[in-house]
Amino acid sequence: MSLFKHSSHLLPMVTRMVSTSLPNSSASTAVKSGLEKYRAKLLYQSLKRGILENDIILGGFAREHLPSMSEEELVAYDKIINAEHMEWDLFYYVSEKKPPPPELEHCKVFHKIKDYVKNSKGLERH
Repeated sequence: MSLFKHSSHLLPMVTRMVSTSLPNSSASTAVKSGLEKYRAKLLYQSLKRGILENDIILGGFAREHLPSMSEEELVAYDKIINAEHMEWDLFYYVSEKKPPPPELEHCKVFHKIKDYVKNSKGLERH
């Protein structure tokens, strides 16, 4: 018992050494969980749009593509769905009823969404 009493000050140092040396440490888990939380937030925002058409298109796209998207792609997707575009305008852009603004036209993720819609997958109800 006295051994634990005298060595308790070493516990924080040992914990840091172990957590930074293990591949599945809490530090790497925290990074993964942060990215997973970001994906979950984007999925929720994709499913709960202002109009049903975008709920269906963006929700379906998000379910299919968010799990495999890189952090850079997730940020681009976030900018698309949370930019200052009106919901109907976003619908018209992805369905090619209206030309998109330059920032969307030059975005690879936006083209992935358009391809999703073109392949009719974006028009099925999930």
